[in-house]
Amino acid sequence: MTTATKVEKKWDTKKVQERTSEVLASMLVSAYQALSKAGGEAHVEFNKLLTEHKVNHYKQLGIKTPIELAHAIAENDHNLFGSEVEVSGDDKKATVKWNSCNMWNACEKLHKFTPEQQAKMGDQCMNTWKTIATDLGFKFEPSTDKEVWQVTFTK
Repeated sequence: MTTATKVEKKWDTKKVQERTSEVLASMLVSAYQALSKAGGEAHVEFNKLLTEHKVNHYKQLGIKTPIELAHAIAENDHNLFGSEVEVSGDDKKATVKWNSCNMWNACEKLHKFTPEQQAKMGDQCMNTWKTIATDLGFKFEPSTDKEVWQVTFTK
C-alpha cells in the first residue's frame, strides 16, 4: 500500500510571485511565438480576447473612480507578480507608476526581445489599459521612458 503525503506550502511570497511571473510570461511568450506563425489576424484576435477578459475583471470589481482602478491594477501587479508599483491621485484623476514590472522582466528573461518587439509589446500593453479605461468611462494618458511606465486615468 502506498502512503500519500500532503504537500505543505514552503515558498515565501517573493518566490510565489517570482514563479507566477515566470509561468505567466512563459505562456504569453509561447502564445505570441505561435501566433506569429499564424499571422496578423490571430494576434489581433488573441489581444482582443485577452483585453475583454481584463475589462470584465475590472468591471466585476465595481470600479467607479480612477483611484479605484489605479489601486486595483497596482494591487494585482504587486500581489501576483511582486512588481514595484505606486498609486497617486483621487476620485477624478489617478496614476499608476510601475517602478519595476516583474511580468515584463520575466518575459524579457525568457525571451530576449528586439527593440521592435519591445515597442510592439509596450504598445499592446498601453492599448489594453486604454481599452479598459474607455470601457469603464475614463480617459487614459500613458507616459513611458526606458525605466518607468506610468498610466493616468481621469474621469
